Amino acid sequence: MLTKDYLMRMIDTLVKALAKLVFLKDAKDYNAALAELNNITKEFFGLDLNFIDNISDKQLFDLIGKNELLLPGNCYVFGVLMKEEGELFELQGSMNRAINLYERSFSLFIEGLKNSPTIIEPDHLNKINLLIIKLNEFEITIDTEEKLFFFYEFTGNYANAEDVIYNLIEYDNTYTEKGIQFCERLLDKSDEELIGGNLPREEVEDSLTSLQERLKLKNKQS
Repeated sequence: MLTKDYLMRMIDTLVKALAKLVFLKDAKDYNAALAELNNITKEFFGLDLNFIDNISDKQLFDLIGKNELLLPGNCYVFGVLMKEEGELFELQGSMNRAINLYERSFSLFIEGLKNSPTIIEPDHLNKINLLIIKLNEFEITIDTEEKLFFFYEFTGNYANAEDVIYNLIEYDNTYTEKGIQFCERLLDKSDEELIGGNLPREEVEDSLTSLQERLKLKNKQS
């Protein structure tokens, strides 16, 4: 579990570091803003932004995950930085690059939550939801869809999670078993939790039956 002191220091440093970046972005001095973002990345991690942009997510996680205690916080900071970089490229009209960075930012946020369900600061979930709004306008990768499913279940948005798992099943029928497991997890929850997630128990039971029948049919055809 992250220590409170570490989190407070990290957030305080990040907020101060981003203040100049916001000023440059508002002034539409995007080259200077990217340079400042690079300085912030070096300050936090000793890494060049161009280097980060050209390595895989796995390589990045290996770099920032050497200390498991700090991984959720590191994922959060990198998620914020990648989101800021994406916004700068979007403002310059480079949407393909912006979407790639938004997906990467989203992936970092979710990996942090998977490793430790720690809400780093009050606006943490809001930052993720804003990314989802942006990503919903475009075709996203299956890996991002999987992380979206995790996030919706994690935050109790069960109806949205169900929609995503059905999208995944349409893409690849092997996700049917994950859909069944999802329904079984939901049936362990109270009626109040399910209603709060816009997915009443009756609908969960119907989905479970449908997915079980789908799995049986799939196994017969194998």
